[in-house]
Amino acid sequence: MLCGCIDTGPAISKDTMGNLEVYVTGPQGVDVHPAQIYVDGVFVGNVSERLPVLYIKRGKRTIRVELAGMKTYEQEIFILGDPNHQFLNVALETK
Repeated sequence: MLCGCIDTGPAISKDTMGNLEVYVTGPQGVDVHPAQIYVDGVFVGNVSERLPVLYIKRGKRTIRVELAGMKTYEQEIFILGDPNHQFLNVALETK
């Protein structure tokens, strides 16, 4: 038996979503895998070599990457939606 409350709008179709491939690099010797990725202030996960693609709703989004000892990276990007495939290269710098 399922019970609960669904508080969402109509089903999301592919054309309302876009994909963003995020590549994070840092100074030599810095492991970037613990870096945290946020979209519009919401934590979405850590950097991963296996899954660098984020599926994000179309529109203007703020991408933030944080890692201890590094300057916070933040950039606004407009997610275009399907069939566009977008890339974001993030180069973290020491504080």
